[in-house]
Amino acid sequence: MTFEEIRSRAIAEWEALEHSTKPRILVGAGTCGLAAGAEAVLAAIETELAQRNIEAIITQVGCIGLCYIEPLVDIIKPGHPRISYGNVTPEIIPRLVEDYLVNGNPCPDLALGTIGDGRIEGIPSLFELPVLRPQVRIVLHRCGFIDPESINHYIANGGYSGLVRALGMKPEEIIEEVTKSGLRGRGGAGFPTGQKWDFCRRAPGTEKYIICNADEGDPGAFMNRSLLEGAPHSVLEGMLIAAYAIGASEGYIYCRAEYPLALKRLAIAMGQMEEYDLLGDNILGSDFSFHLKIKEG
Repeated sequence: MTFEEIRSRAIAEWEALEHSTKPRILVGAGTCGLAAGAEAVLAAIETELAQRNIEAIITQVGCIGLCYIEPLVDIIKPGHPRISYGNVTPEIIPRLVEDYLVNGNPCPDLALGTIGDGRIEGIPSLFELPVLRPQVRIVLHRCGFIDPESINHYIANGGYSGLVRALGMKPEEIIEEVTKSGLRGRGGAGFPTGQKWDFCRRAPGTEKYIICNADEGDPGAFMNRSLLEGAPHSVLEGMLIAAYAIGASEGYIYCRAEYPLALKRLAIAMGQMEEYDLLGDNILGSDFSFHLKIKEG
């Protein structure tokens, strides 16, 4: 199967989800949400829907960045904006189901905000909240919106298109583009990424490796964990592009054992990549081969 065929199938699946006639319920299931009680909330949702014979699509998503008001539950009724509810407990679920799903009252007193087009009286736009308004999401823009354990969700939202484009370029062209972009390391020194890649490509030797350090160097920030839990394919696609650019055929991801959810989702993502010919020998029919291992620390 070509990547275009894979992409077409993924988009069809995503569009069917987006235009479903059933309500959709998204539960924040990153470590922050789980620590705040998301599993109990998820169980309450499933129980309440079953008791009322209501069919809905329930999706566990990564952290959207509002860890301090987890558990987060978002509800999308067909034809209506997505509504986010924060600090949700199992006790609140019957009211949300009764008032909103059954009777059409969106419970503005419980809502944080809406996402997407359309507005609901008494509920602000979520991304107009002071904490979110200044943000421009690039790496994290899929977190909280896709199922992190679905490669099709990632591909339908532009995932792996960058890799496909890169494979049609010369490695030197990729490095030049990264250099022109001004992309820099985010570890503190701000070293130009294009220069790093150029040094690696020019380094002597035939065996080169890409190492992803998913250990947190900034205590309390948990940036790596959030990305790996919410959009693991973003990291893996970046590793593939970097590997192709510098001439590496093997890679390692170091992730601490205290991040079991990140490790789980990485393993699932890598298995999906192998099924779609995005990892291993002759990726997508090209001359580029790349093998990847996870090192748990």
